[in-house]
Amino acid sequence: MKLIPSDRAPGLWVSPGVTIPDDVEIAPHVTIYDGVTIGPGSSVGQGSILGRPQQIDVRSRSPRQPRGAPTVIGFGCMIGSYTVIVAGSCVGDGTYVGDHALVRETARIGRDTMIGRGCIISHSTEIHDRVRLQAEAVVAPWTVLGEAVEVGLRVTFLGDATLGRRPPGPSPDGGIRVGAGARIGAGAIILPPVTIGEEAFVGAAALVRRDVEARTVVVGTPAIFLRAVQDHELMTAWRNEQMAGA
Repeated sequence: MKLIPSDRAPGLWVSPGVTIPDDVEIAPHVTIYDGVTIGPGSSVGQGSILGRPQQIDVRSRSPRQPRGAPTVIGFGCMIGSYTVIVAGSCVGDGTYVGDHALVRETARIGRDTMIGRGCIISHSTEIHDRVRLQAEAVVAPWTVLGEAVEVGLRVTFLGDATLGRRPPGPSPDGGIRVGAGARIGAGAIILPPVTIGEEAFVGAAALVRRDVEARTVVVGTPAIFLRAVQDHELMTAWRNEQMAGA
């Protein structure tokens, strides 16, 4: 796939078919492949690669993607340094993707979301608006994170609990579904297939192997019920408190 040097930034290489809005900030040594659309007001950190063609192992079960698949970076996005956005993914308006992150093909990330440093967003994932993922979280294929989900440091969502001892594709029972407003503590591990309900709280370092009911707190390995989430701990109550103190 042809790339040509551009004078927009030092060391910038761009596919001839890509148009970069005038107000987009480009740091040195960025590469932008064919099929990439960047919204106005965005910025791209040093050494990042946008629209990189799919690169997978010969034995990989990942769905094959065509070269040059459309890659969308929304309005007012911030892409960190040395981050890779693979062709065929979509990053919503106002979203921040931190340094050294990887967003794989077919991933869909909503608006006003934060993807922390070193996170991995796998193919066939869906991350809704206003989600926050702290550093080094791993979101495996067929995971859906609902609106305003909070994910702690080094949380791992697994795509296959058998480590390859099953047919390709998602589990017949589905992947991982996390309801709106749920919170996942640092270091937790979530095994598919599982559903974590709205406003649930998974404690730090918990191992989740079964569904978690909405508005419940679970802790431990394996995770077990601790208590209900109280009214004052709900997302709406927390937001109202923050606004009152502003």
